[in-house]
Amino acid sequence: MNVVAQLRREAAALREKLAGIETAIAALGGSTKTGHRRRGMSKATRAKMSKAAKLRWAKAEKKSSGA
Repeated sequence: MNVVAQLRREAAALREKLAGIETAIAALGGSTKTGHRRRGMSKATRAKMSKAAKLRWAKAEKKSSGA
């Protein structure tokens, strides 16, 4: 038996099963979208992160210059 053909048949069966599950979820009012949502950061958080990064870079520059 051809292994690749068997795997393709299994993949097709799984796709059909998944489509049925997604249809059931949609019928129950759920979303079938599985994408990731980026969360926003506040201005204060971005400013803290920027300041910390600048301090890290300054420290690295100081070490690399030999001072």
